[in-house]
Amino acid sequence: MSSVFLLRHSQRSLNRAVGDLADSGWHCLGASQHWQEAAASLRHAMPAYLVSDVHLSDGHASCLLQHLDTLPPALARPRVLLISDAVDEMTLFRTLSCGAHAYHLDQPRGPNLQDSLLALAQGRAQMSPAIARQALQSFGAMRRQASEARRIEAGHDRQPLAALSLISRAEQALLSLLSHGWLVPEIAEAWYVLQDEVERRIARLYRKLHGLCPPAHAGGMAGLQLIAA
Repeated sequence: MSSVFLLRHSQRSLNRAVGDLADSGWHCLGASQHWQEAAASLRHAMPAYLVSDVHLSDGHASCLLQHLDTLPPALARPRVLLISDAVDEMTLFRTLSCGAHAYHLDQPRGPNLQDSLLALAQGRAQMSPAIARQALQSFGAMRRQASEARRIEAGHDRQPLAALSLISRAEQALLSLLSHGWLVPEIAEAWYVLQDEVERRIARLYRKLHGLCPPAHAGGMAGLQLIAA
């Protein structure tokens, strides 16, 4: 497995995550409760993946994302998996938009961290109805009726939504169904595609959201920094 750096808000959760990932074959390059400590470590060794709680002991995960933006372009930036206990957490969508690639819900009945990290490594992700609604708004796209978006042709329409739009009509349909509460297996069945394909499309949407986030030096994360403070 690839290398990973872990950031958890408590020592107990950090120890548990380190053990769980090690048992699954991941190489833990480092672990901390503090983003500033992680930033110092990343100057010497860059992991393939960064797993972080949204809120850390010394601030918000966005502070570390901003730090990554200041590193030399020659350094390969790690893919970021956020950990949150709720999909409606106030800054989760904003942090996903400004550099994170997926999120993991830290809940007893949800998938384990190893599965979420493996999905990220395979280019797959999940998206809640609340995040899908915010994504539609960020892309300037209207939510389509589920009865329309569920059609097979809607899921395969790769035409741009508009002349300057970052998303296609199929991606608008995907976000619409997700925002209506449809699950990945239901979408895959309606469109006659694999579930992995739906999850890969979701992951691509997160990457497209990154293109809408202003650079850190332009104040793109100023609001999150205020929250972190």
